[in-house]
Amino acid sequence: MPIAGAASAAAVIAIGAVVAPAQAAPSLPGRTAAFAPKAPAAPQAPAAAATPSPSSTGKPTESELRKRLNALNTEAEKLTEQYNKSRVELGKAKAALRDATRQAAALEAQAAPAREQLSRFAASNYMTGGPDMMFASGNTTEGLSDSAYLAQNQASVVNALQARIDQAVQAQRDAQAKNTAAQQAAAQAEKAKAAAKAKVDEVTRQLDKLTTTKVKDPKSGLTVTIRGSDLPAKMTRKALTKLGSPYVWAAAGPDSFDCSGLVVWAYAKVGKSGLPHYTGDLFELGSKVGKGGLRAGDLVYFGGSLHHMGIYVGGGLYLHAPQTGDVVKISKLSERSDYAGANRIS
Repeated sequence: MPIAGAASAAAVIAIGAVVAPAQAAPSLPGRTAAFAPKAPAAPQAPAAAATPSPSSTGKPTESELRKRLNALNTEAEKLTEQYNKSRVELGKAKAALRDATRQAAALEAQAAPAREQLSRFAASNYMTGGPDMMFASGNTTEGLSDSAYLAQNQASVVNALQARIDQAVQAQRDAQAKNTAAQQAAAQAEKAKAAAKAKVDEVTRQLDKLTTTKVKDPKSGLTVTIRGSDLPAKMTRKALTKLGSPYVWAAAGPDSFDCSGLVVWAYAKVGKSGLPHYTGDLFELGSKVGKGGLRAGDLVYFGGSLHHMGIYVGGGLYLHAPQTGDVVKISKLSERSDYAGANRIS
């Protein structure tokens, strides 16, 4: 075959060999599969935790529900961390895919000018029908015409770049496979986390039904309903047992109270003793709560100097030990014009 014809053929082969990185490359048997990562095992939502035998009524007791809730919360925490990890891995996979795509595109851009010029040489040889590349002797480049020498150099550049492009495209395929696997793992982890939360919520609802307390204040006639089994709710139930107890300055029970003393006594009765008997210090504990997010058991404060406080009991009502000559009672929050804030101590 004439040398010019060989160069033209090589040029055409080099032009057609490139796979554009922006396009989905076909799978290569025995090659791509070796790089495809195995999808992580799907996180499993926890099965209902084993519980003791139900009570004689056929319904689980509060103790049984608490044990079940503790077990479910432990599983939910594990699944939440698996979900968090999957999101981190997905972020890494997306970044790797972006880098691989940029690299393949950059290499393709480098090869494009040389490939275009080589294509023009091939087309020119084909149109003229005459060889413009003739070796003087042997296999050296001596004797090549200027255009033939340039074409051969361009072909070498294209071939070298093509090898790098092939590697970059393969890296892009691998990164895409890892990104897909990471997306699937994140979706599975999120589904498992949601299923675990649903189980926790269901047991919590059952527990709340067993721990609903309705109390009417004989002095004000106001009625409150306390639901839930968390520490603030338990504390509120204890404090409500002291309705009608007299206000005594600096008293913290068990028969008389001031405003902060009632809170300190009630928390001590549910296992959280040692709280400061001072509104200013109590306000610094726990987490702050907006007025719109108040729920039973939150502590509410009044006055610029936080000179008074009470326990929110829901429905716009609060429990407090008001002042000398009065008793522990339930009042309306709307009757106070000096509301200063609230916090939640769990």
